[in-house]
Amino acid sequence: MTQHTRHILVVEDEDMIANLLLTVLETSGFQVTTCPDTASAMTRLAHETFDATLVDLTLPDGAPDRVIDALRARNVPVIVISGDPDRLARYPDLPALSKPFRMKTLLARLEACLAEGMPTPSIP
Repeated sequence: MTQHTRHILVVEDEDMIANLLLTVLETSGFQVTTCPDTASAMTRLAHETFDATLVDLTLPDGAPDRVIDALRARNVPVIVISGDPDRLARYPDLPALSKPFRMKTLLARLEACLAEGMPTPSIP
């Protein structure tokens, strides 16, 4: 029986970070699609299926809320990433990585999300 290659969407506008994530994830056996903004991520979501997503919280075309909402509607695990602790605090129910982070930490968090699935959103 062949194992499904897990497809990861990376929404990150900084080329250097996006390329680093792409390299690390592909080297770890994932199929990776990168998007530099929410608009391109929404287009990809309309045509592709993903097993998990890494979403930067500072994107050139605004907050990624609609991307995160679309992913939640599909039960796709989301890990939010940012160098701004205040932005990370806006998503307390999602796994988060504060920039800079270690690639080993990223891979461990990603594997945990893939094993656990999408967390149930908190109800205020």
